Amino acid sequence: MSDSQQALLRSAWLDAKDGSLSGREQAKAWAMREIWKGDGKPKHGMLMYIAAKLKKKGGGSPSCPALHQLFAKVDADDDWFPGKANYDDVGRLPVMTRQQRAALASCAMAMKKNGIEPTYGKVVAACPKAALNPKTKRPFSKHSVYHILEEDCYDDDPCLPWVNKARYSKKALTPEMMERRLKFADYVEGLHHSKIWFFSKLVWTDLCNSIIPLSEKKANEMALARKAKRGWMSPGSELSSENSKGHQEALKQRSWNTMRIWWFPMLSRGKLHVDVFDENFPGETPEGAAELVAKVRSALNVRFQSAASQPNVLFTHRGRGFYFPNSGAITKEYKQALAQNDLQAFMGNKAIRQPGSMQDFLLHETAVSWLRHRLAQSTPRQCWLETRPEYASRLKRCCEEVNKDLDVEGLCKQLPKRMKTLDDRKGGRLKY
Repeated sequence: MSDSQQALLRSAWLDAKDGSLSGREQAKAWAMREIWKGDGKPKHGMLMYIAAKLKKKGGGSPSCPALHQLFAKVDADDDWFPGKANYDDVGRLPVMTRQQRAALASCAMAMKKNGIEPTYGKVVAACPKAALNPKTKRPFSKHSVYHILEEDCYDDDPCLPWVNKARYSKKALTPEMMERRLKFADYVEGLHHSKIWFFSKLVWTDLCNSIIPLSEKKANEMALARKAKRGWMSPGSELSSENSKGHQEALKQRSWNTMRIWWFPMLSRGKLHVDVFDENFPGETPEGAAELVAKVRSALNVRFQSAASQPNVLFTHRGRGFYFPNSGAITKEYKQALAQNDLQAFMGNKAIRQPGSMQDFLLHETAVSWLRHRLAQSTPRQCWLETRPEYASRLKRCCEEVNKDLDVEGLCKQLPKRMKTLDDRKGGRLKY
């Protein structure tokens, strides 16, 4: 082999632009990944382990996101070979800087050492600048923060990053409940209302509440209790005290050092509205349902100046305060409030056909999940100092963001689609 060919091969294997991996280092990365996968090891920690074994041109190890991009390129290209493109098209800098990643990881690990569960909301609240996406001017998503917890955070050994296996929050539906859900979809379809009728007539609403801690200790206990049997920890450290699960008693609503704030969403004609009830609100009772109806009427009068064009059919879940649990008969207070405010219930005086487990079907439940996500993003660092008026203002700001950034109008048109999906799935869960 001539000297020129030797030089060419050397350049192909060893040369790279500053801050990138040479062909040899790329081949090493690919080989280590294949060995890792062949040994049946878990995915968590792989990128960090491989990155520590590699060296970029100019020094230093590549970041985990850069390795992820390289492997994605390898998997998508059947003609890939070490050194191909030499990172020219995979070296784009991520939106989140290394300084932001390091700050968020350090914050999360410090929280855990201090006995505070590093939830998404708490990490974002503790590091608002590091968690801010410069492009969207909003905090990074849960996925981005959890990726940092999985790749950059550890208890003692950096080679053993945290792991958190997802826990299903939804209970399995029984065959009987699936059949009831299917019959409910058939009942709604049998009413033969048009898409326009559903959009223009329905008002989706419900009674919601939020539990606010009144002390730092209670805030930490509630965050830990919500994690229950799952948490961020390194393999092998499960028995340490800082990785023990929290006590579920911390989430009891009648705890002396918590504050319960009742509020309601109102979803209608492509717009979401929220408001907070007074401190003495009776809760999910017939009296509370009656007060909700009065609040909805006031909100409708403000939004729709012409009474003739107002939506007037309320769609709620079949909960206490609206209907009796066993018979499904409407409560007297709810019925009277509807009549007094010139409104009517979608299920009329009897909701026996409507199953109790319909959260994934109801449109306002989706809107509420949007709100709670933004409430988690905007949690104050000292959330135990937040007052009722401050929480109400934050809730309304979150509602404004939902109306501005998300397809609320599209959500209000989804009922026919959800009925069809429920029918197609034979009463099974919907992915909403």
